[in-house]
Amino acid sequence: MQSRIAQALALRFPPLALFFSPEIPATSRKMKSQCSMFQLAAAARGETVVMASGFCDCPGALEGFGLEPSCPDKFPGGQNSFLRFLSTGNKHCEAGRTAIQQLIESGAPKILVEEFSEGEGFLKNPELVAQYLEDLPQIVPEYPYVVIKPLDCLKPGETPKVITLLVDPDQLSALVVLANYARPGVNNVSIPFSAGCASVALYPFYESEQEHPRAVVGLTDISARFYLRKSLGSDILSFTVPKSLFEEMEENVSESFLTRFTWKSMMGTGKGAAEE
Repeated sequence: MQSRIAQALALRFPPLALFFSPEIPATSRKMKSQCSMFQLAAAARGETVVMASGFCDCPGALEGFGLEPSCPDKFPGGQNSFLRFLSTGNKHCEAGRTAIQQLIESGAPKILVEEFSEGEGFLKNPELVAQYLEDLPQIVPEYPYVVIKPLDCLKPGETPKVITLLVDPDQLSALVVLANYARPGVNNVSIPFSAGCASVALYPFYESEQEHPRAVVGLTDISARFYLRKSLGSDILSFTVPKSLFEEMEENVSESFLTRFTWKSMMGTGKGAAEE
């Protein structure tokens, strides 16, 4: 499936299809990583990758991909340690210090031990983290696997549930405009506070089930950006679109601003660019 949007925006990476699958595709790369965003980066390089139980060492990855409900009890040290992990850190309490020592003894990566101890500081206190968990969208996974692969590599019978576009700031601006182009209102794009995986999977999956689905801007998660800087670049964000909205946006490319003076000049293909 070739994308008009990808062509009009001159995307650096191919659009990525995400969908639930009852089985692991034979052509997929069975990789295991510290952060699920490495799977996303591999797909951006043209591979077919899978997210499922045992495919990622991050304890929140399955929740972020909509495969399991949020379960912070599975986090090292339990739920309270997770609440402190996202906020103030675990080094200030005995239970937290015990969990830190267990992480060290298990050979956990230095960055995890550091952030577990000091806290990521993403929310001011554990109480706000608890509220954040309560507000996470809930979905029922269709199958036990989530496949991520380039959109133009889909095989017969494979249908994307959502499509992720990896974009720079100019391209992101264009997509926000295009998502609102044929719809009433000004809130057809959402930027939730979330983990990187949830912004490309859980939230878009949830939106795909709504009557008026919105696009979701993601990779604003500092931890995700830390892991993706070398593989994708420091200027990349994600724009993930439920299939129905993506198809609508595709149909509107040829009549929209993407064929007009300002955008073509920004792309270096318009008359204005030639006159500069």
